[in-house]
Amino acid sequence: MTSLQVAEKKEKSLTEVLIVVVLVALLMVSFIFYFFKHQGQLTRAGFESIAQVFSARVNGIRAQWFMDKQPHLVAVDSRNLQPDGGSIVNVPVNNKGWVDAGSAPLSCQKIWHYVMESPLVYMKQPVGAVLIDQKNQSMHYCQYSLSSGEYFTYFRHNGKVSEVKLAY
Repeated sequence: MTSLQVAEKKEKSLTEVLIVVVLVALLMVSFIFYFFKHQGQLTRAGFESIAQVFSARVNGIRAQWFMDKQPHLVAVDSRNLQPDGGSIVNVPVNNKGWVDAGSAPLSCQKIWHYVMESPLVYMKQPVGAVLIDQKNQSMHYCQYSLSSGEYFTYFRHNGKVSEVKLAY
């Protein structure tokens, strides 16, 4: 090959590499754009899934309460190893069989830990757990929320878990 042919081949290879790099960069930019555009929807869908899992586990604990002849503590198999080395956790329930930590401080956080067996974190965001006390209706319920405004409530007196709502 002549030096002119070698130079043309190198130029063609460099052009091809440059085109591939530009195409990959465009694909990355479009992916990042669509990810951030739909991040709120992804967060909400995931948090809705968390609320459904919470509801299913609360109902499972209540079913166990019925099968165990309605004790004050329901023994539930845990996914995590307990401090005593076993895999059984005793979940406190109210007189209707719903998970309830009573009027203890941080009761909503305790309920979350009993039901979900995980920290109050979702997608590296903290989950807020607040006890709402409506004295005029003598009702207490827990509200679990994200900083983005999504939340769901757990009514301790009847075990109902609301749909995920947006605070704003």
